[in-house]
Amino acid sequence: MTGPGSGEAVLDLADRLLAEARADDALTLYSHLLTGQGERTRAWAGFCQALIARGDVLGGLRALDAARNDLGDLEPLTAQIQALIPAGATAFNACVARGDVAAAAPLASALAILTPQSAPRVTAAMACHQTLGNTEEAVHFARILHELEPDHITALTLLADQARDDGDVETEIRHRVTLGFSPDPGMHPLMRLRELHDGMSLLLCRPLLSDADLDLLARMEAAARAFQGTVPEDSEWWGWIKAYKLLTDALDIASIRAPTPARPIDPVQRYVSATGQELDDAGLAAHAARLGAQAVFFAAADVAYVALYARWYALSVLRHCDVPCLVVIHVIGGADRLAAAIATVGITDERVVFVGDGFDPAPVTIKVYDSPPKGLIALPVAHYQSVRFQRLGPLLDVLNRPVFVSDIDLLLQRGVADLLEQHVGVDVVFNENFSNTSVASRLTANLVLVQPSRGATVLLDYLRTYLDRHLARPEVTRWIDQVALTVARHHLRRQVPDARLALFDTTSDINNVMFGSYQEHPFRFLSLYHGFDTSSLENDPRVLG
Repeated sequence: MTGPGSGEAVLDLADRLLAEARADDALTLYSHLLTGQGERTRAWAGFCQALIARGDVLGGLRALDAARNDLGDLEPLTAQIQALIPAGATAFNACVARGDVAAAAPLASALAILTPQSAPRVTAAMACHQTLGNTEEAVHFARILHELEPDHITALTLLADQARDDGDVETEIRHRVTLGFSPDPGMHPLMRLRELHDGMSLLLCRPLLSDADLDLLARMEAAARAFQGTVPEDSEWWGWIKAYKLLTDALDIASIRAPTPARPIDPVQRYVSATGQELDDAGLAAHAARLGAQAVFFAAADVAYVALYARWYALSVLRHCDVPCLVVIHVIGGADRLAAAIATVGITDERVVFVGDGFDPAPVTIKVYDSPPKGLIALPVAHYQSVRFQRLGPLLDVLNRPVFVSDIDLLLQRGVADLLEQHVGVDVVFNENFSNTSVASRLTANLVLVQPSRGATVLLDYLRTYLDRHLARPEVTRWIDQVALTVARHHLRRQVPDARLALFDTTSDINNVMFGSYQEHPFRFLSLYHGFDTSSLENDPRVLG
């Protein structure tokens, strides 16, 4: 159809078809008209009306949105709006009533898009897409809702999680802090505690803390300590509350700014070399000097772990270390059983030295908790994991040489001369796991290098007094050693601003990924982690060369 007035004629025809209940035919004509440049308001009105006549409520809602984008104003379509919005709400409620969230979601989206100032409708759209796992759509509506209700719990949680996935740490911190201090009385206590923990962890994962950061951390710490909430002890929620509570209780934010406490003076230690030579502190220093040791490798473990891993640990160092070295193995609870430990390890080499303490797990009443499902741990693992850091300061004082302190389930796989040269003048080298934002796991305690310096002394004095204090409490997180490292690093940076700190290369120096058994790998130090199949080490020439 061509010529002047043809568009008007088509509109008239479409309107007549619609009046005759021929909605499908009318839609064809309205659609044709909307592809052209003619009268659009009347065409959109008819198009929406035809969709209403067909019972296509969702299509009508979407058409209204398209009309608004086209016309810039929906006022001329008021009649259609008044018909479609209630119909859309009715259809949405019917879907919800029968549990059909998939059908409800597009209706909720269309309603929210048309009425973005309606918090209930935006909330409904967000909730539907969240239920369906449509993260992008859920976050889109969460952003709209956050503008309407800045303290909305679900919207904030979605936005915080999205910021985490995007690597937007500052935005995530802002949302976690808001959640942690939310005035909403309906917020579950566990959720509030989790957000406080996550927000504090993110702040503590920063390389430096400002005074404002520390003030905020102190407020969050106080809020976590004031936590009120009870759930049945046999529930998983109870286990998570316990885990988060112990982690936040362990942060000691005030101690970051406080003067470094004096380290207690330990009695002179008794060492025994693998060749049977007994040494005191002075004797050990002389022994290291005679060997010309340029590096010390130090690990501590209970008798069972010494039996399981110490031989592999020591042999790997003796085989691969390319500078004169000394290996010191601290047998926890083994002060009176060093000869038996030496026999169990089965190495006769003067470069390997054993030392022990009188720790007896039997009278220990402290409860050690991991996150669910592990929960309460029968063994005093917090003590076992902490001893090497409690004893590291005195050992560094005695030997006055660089010390690699590590888990005992670790193997040296190549030399360290280049590593020592790389870190000349550095006080402490940490193993930082940037993929983890929990204060319990950001710094991995499986490997630390300390060098004789004021910075290292401040760090180790703080660690010793911190761990002594926390291990005297009734309850403690099993990750207390790694929490201690993170907090101690911040303390060191406040007390010694010019301290030189560095990081191991986690693509080549130390693994933060777990291997179930021995395999080809690029790492200088191979951490075996719990559950490693030690039988895979047997008869494999790659292990010891």
